[in-house]
Amino acid sequence: MISPGKKQHFTEQEFSQLMLAEFNRSLMLIADRELLVNNITSKIKQISPVERIVVFLLDVETEKYTRAGKRQHEDEWFRDIRFTPHDKLVNWLSVNERCFQVSRSDEVMTYLSDRERELTHAASIELIFPLKVMNRLNGFVMLGARSDEKPFSGQEIDLLSLLFDQAAFALENTTLYEEQSARIKKMYRADRLAILGQLAAGAAHEIRNPLTAIRSSMQYLAKGIHDPDKLEMISELMEEVDRINKIVQGLLSFAKPPGLEMARVDVAELLRQTLALLNNTLARGGVEASLDVRVKNTVVTADASQLKQVFLNVLLNAVEAMENSEEKRLALGIEDGRSLDYRSRYLLVIVADTGKGVEQGDLENIFNPFYTTKKDGTGLGLPISYGIVSRHGGEMEVNSASGKGATVVIKLPRTM
Repeated sequence: MISPGKKQHFTEQEFSQLMLAEFNRSLMLIADRELLVNNITSKIKQISPVERIVVFLLDVETEKYTRAGKRQHEDEWFRDIRFTPHDKLVNWLSVNERCFQVSRSDEVMTYLSDRERELTHAASIELIFPLKVMNRLNGFVMLGARSDEKPFSGQEIDLLSLLFDQAAFALENTTLYEEQSARIKKMYRADRLAILGQLAAGAAHEIRNPLTAIRSSMQYLAKGIHDPDKLEMISELMEEVDRINKIVQGLLSFAKPPGLEMARVDVAELLRQTLALLNNTLARGGVEASLDVRVKNTVVTADASQLKQVFLNVLLNAVEAMENSEEKRLALGIEDGRSLDYRSRYLLVIVADTGKGVEQGDLENIFNPFYTTKKDGTGLGLPISYGIVSRHGGEMEVNSASGKGATVVIKLPRTM
């Protein structure tokens, strides 16, 4: 790595060439998007003394530009800020494909929306570079003013432009890699769940028949027993039989789910109803819940009762995960997802908690039947929920890190 102290030993041109060569080598070694963004940020600081660096990347699921990388001092201005392909800044960058220098582009600033002008001035943004590949704007990078208060030189801007051209291709590759990895995981999960479903159906049938006989016999024997201790023992045994029966019922629900009774369902209203059902549970746990509906049309064709079962399961899991958390906040959101074809797109239901999070190793198995990290859990809630969402033609995923909460994303197809 070229240290700032060694910069004085090279001409500007030599330094630029070495910088870009080193950056190119590092790009080939990084497949993780966050690591790549952090690497790009560090290279920017080697070229220019800037503190404010904000990277926006296109989220293929929401088709919006959201922030990437570490979020520190810029949170004051960029908290929850997102851009859409219809925003004027995005449109200008996409069409012109070059750096936008705020202090020298009065005409462009007039073209931008009030929100965009206020944001760039309030955050002291000076340069905005597009990240464009194959005629698609995959993101853009905002740089604040130089910390030494000097203006950016033309050579400096040219070097940054070259760096971002390379970065755009590298980020595109990480996106393609992540999408391919996700497809492989989904295919593997579908095959695995299909096999487990067949095994579960056979096991449930074999267990239920003798279980019914055991319970009936215990009820019959209890009638002739008057010893309180023995009666208590039989009662405890029957409770265990009922617990096994509950697990078997869950197995059957997973292996042979009921048919869908499809009708038009307002997802926002269904979520409100689910929150109302859990009102006492949330109050007892000291959980603050909020629902943010970011789209006008929240109607899908679905089975309302089964969809409510999914929401209940996800919300109860979130409440349990926050049991020992200092901050107990449950944030629900509904927004548009990516287009499926010219007449339909996903509707995203997002549930984020501030709980203990999920270990990376557990994330790989979270939808497997009987896999649970709960003391008294059956490990069937999420697999059943996943099956319900899949039968609706949707997808379900969980993103989390240990100690940082979890976010469940439910994708439901919706006709536009």
